[in-house]
Amino acid sequence: MNSNQLLKPIIFKSENIISKNDLKITLDNTRNIVSLNQNREESKKFKTSFKKYFLFEPPKISELHINKKYMVFWVRANSFFIIGNVNLKDLESVFSATASMTDQMGGWILIQIEGKDSKSIFEKLITLNLEEFIAGKVIRTSINKINCFILCENQFYKYTIICPVSYHENLKKRLVSLVDLI
Repeated sequence: MNSNQLLKPIIFKSENIISKNDLKITLDNTRNIVSLNQNREESKKFKTSFKKYFLFEPPKISELHINKKYMVFWVRANSFFIIGNVNLKDLESVFSATASMTDQMGGWILIQIEGKDSKSIFEKLITLNLEEFIAGKVIRTSINKINCFILCENQFYKYTIICPVSYHENLKKRLVSLVDLI
């Protein structure tokens, strides 16, 4: 490989993996993923700016906040992922003194699972009490030895898996194999 050659990410838009009566699985990177990392010494200013910009408080551990434009969840102390039509320049102008931002599109991809059979998929995919995994919750877990986030948007009906781009084919194969079992 030429050492001057740039590595370019695989560009997807939206791809239906499975579309059945009660289940739809879609690979999607049409929405931006950005990390917002609060400067530790700017906690009060950050929270004020956050609430003004997103119209809700910064999420706590395992929480997902959703409005018409964004899904935001806690990743680790002072760090959040924002999913949506994110404009980095707007974020920089609002949070420049209180946080740093990083475009995560090259590293993560969304897999959406929607429909009545989504519960059956997750019963086979992860070890978790799905009765307690309610709308607005997030878990970080391992699926097929892949570190992922799972966002519950609508309990037993709509979930989003955020997985590293480099492992999405492996996860896609696993999901397809599970569909055959339900």
